[in-house]
Amino acid sequence: MGGLMNKVLILICSILCTAFSWLWGQHNPGGELLAEDCMEGGSASIMVVDLESGEEVYAFDAFRALPTASIQKFLTTAAVLQTKGPDFQYETIVGYTGHIAQGRLDGNIVVVGSGDPTLGSGYFEDGWDMDKLADTLSAYLEALGVQQIRGNVVIDVSISPGQHVPGGWPWADLGNYYGAGHWGLNIHDNEYRLFFQQNQIQGQPTRILRTLPDVSPFVIHNEVRTGPAGSGDQAYIYAAPYSTSATVRGTIPPGSGSFSIRGSLTNPPQFFGERLKILLEESGVTVSGGIEVTPDPVSSVQILFTISSPPLLEIARVTNYRSVNLYAEALLKLLCEDRNTASQYGCGLDRLEEFWTQNGLDDDQIFYRDGSGLSPRNTASSASFVRALQAVFDDSDWFISLFATLPEMGKDGTLQYMLRGYHGTGRIHAKSGYIGRQRSYMGYMSTEKGRTLAFCVMLDNYNCSSTRMRQRIERFLIALMKE
Repeated sequence: MGGLMNKVLILICSILCTAFSWLWGQHNPGGELLAEDCMEGGSASIMVVDLESGEEVYAFDAFRALPTASIQKFLTTAAVLQTKGPDFQYETIVGYTGHIAQGRLDGNIVVVGSGDPTLGSGYFEDGWDMDKLADTLSAYLEALGVQQIRGNVVIDVSISPGQHVPGGWPWADLGNYYGAGHWGLNIHDNEYRLFFQQNQIQGQPTRILRTLPDVSPFVIHNEVRTGPAGSGDQAYIYAAPYSTSATVRGTIPPGSGSFSIRGSLTNPPQFFGERLKILLEESGVTVSGGIEVTPDPVSSVQILFTISSPPLLEIARVTNYRSVNLYAEALLKLLCEDRNTASQYGCGLDRLEEFWTQNGLDDDQIFYRDGSGLSPRNTASSASFVRALQAVFDDSDWFISLFATLPEMGKDGTLQYMLRGYHGTGRIHAKSGYIGRQRSYMGYMSTEKGRTLAFCVMLDNYNCSSTRMRQRIERFLIALMKE
């Protein structure tokens, strides 16, 4: 009898525990998200606020500062849209110096960079690639009767001389496309594609086939080998600004075809000048001089034409949809009005901090190290990001512009593969961030009951797989949308 009673008590206890866990999960949507099997050694900062009522819907250690990763781009794009306006455009000037006589220009072809990060970019339709620019320049020179240039191709980068990458970026990132620096003159997103010949034998060396575009005389030393099946891209390029060579290490998956990775141009203005000279000569215009990249403004430039970038709103949209680090750093520099500063990055970071302090962010909870979030030294609390979301929301014009730059979760950009199993009426427009064992999401949520929420979820040093952690974040967000 006693044994039967014990079994009944155990069964009742089990049912009650299950029921309690279920009820707790309904009222504590972060329970699974913070479970020890993923977060035993990790840290979290979470905050969710109703933007209409100001009610705190959920919070966990909301004032703890953690690495931001790419949600840092929200702060940069929001600040520059508010200060420069959504219609701002970069203007790159193409012209010449000297005199024209008897089919000859005694002077230089000059391209005055504006810091535009979009020149030749693949992210925009109908953009100005190198061929279009060279063809247009050739047509202007033909109209002037110029067949020979007795001078140089000069690239004026005075708009943004000096430091080209933030000081906090890891060395292992600089040679790869996501570590591309920002210059006074940028081209093709300051990146190239490196193609390998694959083989089927794990551990065997690979062979470089080509780069696109051709980056010679830049030298690439290849140490890449074949990895196991399904290993994907595990190859990394090691280089830095002004490097004349790079080393690529790691593995690529086995196969019988070609496999490509993306690297960063180490001197985009020089590459641009060399390519422009080649294209001019192919069009029949000879150039007797070489390439001169100058940090000093070129005077007395006769303007032939001007290249306008896409509007700032479109640049910010690509920055947040595609999480383009180059664009975020370019926009950070736009915040700096001091042309004589020793570091436009430092100046831009100072202006960014001042901007957000004026908009209610506590500078004890946020530390700025770049505009993109690639530096692991960027830290902020979820409360800081929610306060930024609230500040934008409270200004209708600012909100309309910024909201248009945020991808919809489950449909667009870097968030297109999230919430794939959700079919409710809730909607999320957000920015994501990911570096190693760190994930961050922040943005605006429309719930199924019509509430508008601002949320930020930051998880650092979790010890389960990225897929498992992402799925838990999805379930947390779905629970909020259903409340």
